[in-house]
Amino acid sequence: MRRFAAVTVTALLSAAGLTAGAGAAQASDGFTVHLLGGLHLKRVDATSGQTQVTYLLCTSTTTEGAAPVIHGLGGLKDATSACEQLAAVHGNFDALSVHPTWLAPAVVAPVEARAAGTWEGARVAWSHKYTNGGWLARATGDVFAF
Repeated sequence: MRRFAAVTVTALLSAAGLTAGAGAAQASDGFTVHLLGGLHLKRVDATSGQTQVTYLLCTSTTTEGAAPVIHGLGGLKDATSACEQLAAVHGNFDALSVHPTWLAPAVVAPVEARAAGTWEGARVAWSHKYTNGGWLARATGDVFAF
């Protein structure tokens, strides 16, 4: 599965005209593709010991005179929404507070979330433990919904 994901990401970046050293590619018609980030996401349920892992690739596209459009690719329920939520905080996982008014349950069922990769060219190495999946969803929205 990892090899398939790596090949898919490489193919997408090549198709977009992006390489490891370049952050954006622009076509002659004013269409630009920008790599926002590539992340390895992991969710560990401490109660059951279940571990879930997926990848997230975030890009933005712009056409001359139009607002950027964010796109997501990965094994999440809504990868594009996850990328939009991360873009809103410039990839800063500690700043995520997607649903601050949600009431999370008081049940203690610890969940640990981890992210590693890059965002806007900067290395990302983040982890946080939450009381339960409700608190995780409250803070991170769609980012760990897989």
